[in-house]
Formats: sequence, C-alpha cells, structure tokens
Amino acid sequence: MELNKGTRKRRGNSRYYLFFFFALIGVAIIGSGIWFGLTNIDLFKFQKMQISGNKVIPDTLFYKITSPYIGMNLFTVPSSEIKAKLNTLSRVKNVKLHKRLPDTIKLDITERKAAIYLKTIEGDLYPVDSEGVVLIIYTPVYKEDIPIYSTYLSNNQIKPGIKLKYSGLQKVLQLHQRVVKEAPDFLPQISEYYLIDNTINIIDAKTGTRIIPSEEDFATQISRYRFVQENGNINRNSVVDLRFKNQVVVKAGNK
Repeated sequence: MELNKGTRKRRGNSRYYLFFFFALIGVAIIGSGIWFGLTNIDLFKFQKMQISGNKVIPDTLFYKITSPYIGMNLFTVPSSEIKAKLNTLSRVKNVKLHKRLPDTIKLDITERKAAIYLKTIEGDLYPVDSEGVVLIIYTPVYKEDIPIYSTYLSNNQIKPGIKLKYSGLQKVLQLHQRVVKEAPDFLPQISEYYLIDNTINIIDAKTGTRIIPSEEDFATQISRYRFVQENGNINRNSVVDLRFKNQVVVKAGNK
C-alpha cells in the first residue's frame, strides 16, 4: 500500500511538469504573435523625427542619415546602426535615440564644443575641441568666437574627426581649460595663443598686450593685470609677465 501511494504521488508531479511545459509554449506562441503583429502593423511605421541639442550641426544632416529608414516599422528600425552612423560626425560627442509610438524617433544630441581655432601654415582655421578633436565647419562663415592658436601644421595633416596629440596644442588646451574654469569672464578678451620657447603667450584682444600667464592663482593675477591696464600703467603692445607671485611685471612699453 505504501508503494502504491508513492507511485501515485510521482505521477501527479509529472502532470504538473507537463502542464507548465505546455503553458510556457503557449506564452511563447502568444508573445511571438504579438511581436509579429507589432512589427508588421502599418500604424507603427517610422514617419517623423524630433531633434534636440544640436546648435552647429544642421538638421538636414540628421534627416539625410535617417532617411533610408523612413517607412520601416518603428520596432525594427536598427537603433544601434543609426547611432553608429551619427557618431561618425566629428561634431557629435554623444547621441541618444528614443522611439516614440506610433511613428516618431527622437534624437538627443550632445555636440562637441569648439575651444580654439587651430591655424595652419596655409592660414586656414580649423575648430578644435578641448580634447584636441578636429571639428568640421558646415558654413563658409566662422561663427564661433574663440581664440586662435597658430601652428606649423599643414592642411593635409588636419582632418575632421581625428584627435591631435601634438604637445604644443595639448599645452594650449590645458591653459584654455584653466581660463574657462578660473577666469571665464576673461575668455572673450583672448584673441590668440602662441608658443615662444615652449612658453604660452596670450594676446589681449582689446589692447594687443602679450601676456605670459601664471602657473598658479591665474584668476588673481589676471585681476591684477586688468587693474594695472585699466589705470593706464601699461603701454599698448607691451609684454606682461604674470608668473611672479603678487606682481605684474611689464617687460616692454612701461610708462
């Protein structure tokens, strides 16, 4: 009698396993049917696009890249493929793609912001971001009001999207970031950076004064320079050395 009870119990468990097996198959069939319906219904065809975050890159460029996918079912549009194509644009730093039912894709663009213009020996200007990445210019007009850094690089060494690792450029970019963080109000006053004996010089756009920046307390030294300049104690086109603590040293054109 005990053996028969145990046998009946095992048979009962087998029925439960069989039930769960067929239930899982049913769920899979239903899920596949729903997915098939969603990916084939005309209501969810990609027809519209919304773009945000782009200030320099024209909308038309995004429409051109996504146009081959117009009319595809929104669920089958390859997000990773579109993002990969957009990331080939030198001005794109990051892109987020959102699908919004029934027919819209939204692009959130983070652009690379130009820090300086790099000037080649041919005299052409190329915008470069804070990491040294060369950015493309979409119009013949230079709309970004940023400092210039003159180099001995030629045009054939510059290509949008590449990251330049020249020591001089990296040194200038590091100083530029210091200005951005420590004295952002002085940034519009800088017209040019250049190197003399591996020392960075800044050209004051207002006065033409050549400034040798300090290694420390940049904001404080710039404030001292401005005070002295505004009080008429520096001749135009002078050389001002701010590397000496608590001092504004005028090397030429001193009144």
